[in-house]
Amino acid sequence: MKQGKYKQKLLCLLIAISTIIISSCTRTGNAPGAIQGGIEAAPYFKTLLVIGDDRSGSTSDIRKLKEEDYQALFTAVSEKGGGTVAVCLIGNPHSQNKEPYLLKLELLQNTVPYDPRDTHLTLTEKSRVKLKNDKINESNKKALEDNQEKINQYISTVIKNTIIAYKPNGVDHTDLDDAIFRLNTLIHEPGYKDYNNIVVVMLSDGKNQPVKAVKPITAILSHLGAKVYLVGWNTGTNCFQTAGLEKFSVKDGMIEVVKNLK
Repeated sequence: MKQGKYKQKLLCLLIAISTIIISSCTRTGNAPGAIQGGIEAAPYFKTLLVIGDDRSGSTSDIRKLKEEDYQALFTAVSEKGGGTVAVCLIGNPHSQNKEPYLLKLELLQNTVPYDPRDTHLTLTEKSRVKLKNDKINESNKKALEDNQEKINQYISTVIKNTIIAYKPNGVDHTDLDDAIFRLNTLIHEPGYKDYNNIVVVMLSDGKNQPVKAVKPITAILSHLGAKVYLVGWNTGTNCFQTAGLEKFSVKDGMIEVVKNLK
């Protein structure tokens, strides 16, 4: 009799624990890559976002990126899974400011997909997966916080002091050939071969004026896996040989596209 009561209590206890675990698993995380209702959300991925920001006088009619725009773009890369962002100043900068400024963002981990209602998994297996996912989500939370600190620091130093506060090194001009050459070199570096997205944003009127006269662009940005987004570009696009190319009249459309990368 006592043994029967003991089994009944044990069964009730196991059902209660199972209910708690399943309920907790169902509520795990709201970030991409977390398990939501037993269904895996969109996975995280690595992105290289390269921005060519033309600050020369000929681009005065283009809506240039502000601090909050850069914040939105960089935060989007971080929340999608991390990777690298880089900004190349276009105009006539000092020699030390010609190379793209890089910022490495910590990568986020994907959780282990499973359905807590799966009868093929034992209670122990479900508990083990949940524990692992809890650790991953906690690690991702820390990575997002660290990335935000890096982004804030990058914007307050590089973006504000070098890009937005650009002053030409002597006579103002726009050397797009030099900028495109540098960006093409960057996106082909070995460290980005396993990246899921390579995105190049060019904010410029496309007028190549490395000296006094306007000249055709001779440099080529060529990458079979890259996407190029042009803002304010008013000239030919033969210099871009990539997987995709889109033109925007203002920055807002481009920002939305980057924020919705998949």
